Amino acid sequence: MTFSIRFLPLLLALIAAGMMACGQTESSPVADEQEHPAEAAVKDIRPAIKDSLDRTGWVVKGYGTHPISIAVPKPLVGMGDQVPESAKKFVLRNETFSGIHGDDFQMIVNTIEYVSTVPVDLNAIAASAADQIRSDVAVSHFESTETPITVSGLQGIRQDGRLFRDGLIHYWCNTLVQRGQEVYQVMVMYPETYVLGAGDAEAMMHSLRLD
Repeated sequence: MTFSIRFLPLLLALIAAGMMACGQTESSPVADEQEHPAEAAVKDIRPAIKDSLDRTGWVVKGYGTHPISIAVPKPLVGMGDQVPESAKKFVLRNETFSGIHGDDFQMIVNTIEYVSTVPVDLNAIAASAADQIRSDVAVSHFESTETPITVSGLQGIRQDGRLFRDGLIHYWCNTLVQRGQEVYQVMVMYPETYVLGAGDAEAMMHSLRLD
């Protein structure tokens, strides 16, 4: 099965929105006034982990020209240049990789390099990510939280969300990390029926490394 299934158009729209957010002079407000939620609030949205996080057989791969290293259940597939024509004055490079694992556990990795004159605003990109999902007409009851993180000593934001679509609750986890003019995005989405989803998401997000 390829990644070109129900969430791919939404994810690619999210990428474009994140690019355009960096062209703004001010940060967009974070939806639902959740710029710095308590850790307890994040745990309320994340599903319970129902396994030991043992991922024997996973591989550690680097993605992008200046790669981010991630543990994945199987190598992701490169999708080529995903820079929309309208964003090329802001973006030099956007390398996109994707895959699907198990019962609809969808993964996407983007490495995005902005032109030197663009002020990279990680908060604006995060706000656009949540807004794109919230504005999807097929999605209802979307709620999300943000947590500041560091990956290999670099500034980052982790977003965790829960939404209703296609008769099921889906969980969303999006991590953004900034290094100079580059932004690394690691995103997963999975339905409530995939009981290993929370463990898979945590294993991926905790494995992130930048040299």
